[in-house]
Amino acid sequence: MNIQMIKNKVGITCLTGFMIVFFSSHSFAEQLAANDIVYKAEEKYDGNTQISDSSMLLIDAAGNKRLRKMKSFRQDFGDNMKDQKTVYFFEYPEDIKDTSYLNFDWQKEDLDDDSWLYLPALKKVKRLAASDKSDAFLGSDFTYTDIKTDKRQYWDYTFLKESDVVDGHDCWLLEGLPKKGNEEKVRKETGYSKVHLWVRKDNFVKVQGTFWVLKGKKIKYFKATDIEEVDGIWTAKTNQMSTTKHGRVEHTTILKMDSVVYDKEVDESYFTPQKMKRGV
Repeated sequence: MNIQMIKNKVGITCLTGFMIVFFSSHSFAEQLAANDIVYKAEEKYDGNTQISDSSMLLIDAAGNKRLRKMKSFRQDFGDNMKDQKTVYFFEYPEDIKDTSYLNFDWQKEDLDDDSWLYLPALKKVKRLAASDKSDAFLGSDFTYTDIKTDKRQYWDYTFLKESDVVDGHDCWLLEGLPKKGNEEKVRKETGYSKVHLWVRKDNFVKVQGTFWVLKGKKIKYFKATDIEEVDGIWTAKTNQMSTTKHGRVEHTTILKMDSVVYDKEVDESYFTPQKMKRGV
């Protein structure tokens, strides 16, 4: 091999190495930026407390509707006010009245959430296991994990589109795949194999989502509307989730806030299993 051939080979090797480093660094930077967008969406200020009255409309494939009403309380706590307690009290109709759900959402990724469900017919508070988190939230199209504020610990995000318009607003379109090394935990607790999220660029609100369900070859579609500032906090007052199979809608849940206030004092006793039995 002559000197020129050796120089050419060294040059190609260096160029190849540079390209690998460049594209690996670019891929990492892109992933970091996408994850940062979801982090900001989930960490933006949403009040230290929230009190809301909501309606839950359940619609089956035949168009039959069932209405439920509930009251919820949320409170941030912990050293950095990043942990959250949330409790839901169902008030209507009679067949679900006095049912309640309590969740402690811990910020640390190595801590599993603590959740309890009270069913008045059994007169017993049941502690939910991690495997229960992917179950339907009291017969709705939302799972227990869906109604959590913080879900970024499950997914690594990358860009599908850096600009996509939803309802006249420019959004990032992101794809989330299970975090490496935690794939089994992610699938067990979310029930999904991957997710797509649309996040508005002007206020970092998640306005749309697509979720690939592991069981039954189903796909779920999320939509947030009636988005406005309440007490200076961007709030999606209507959240809809539809479950489809082979392109046909099987069931839809529309969760609508009838009223909401932020940063109003909440009684600590609301976030206890004992209070779950007594109701609001």
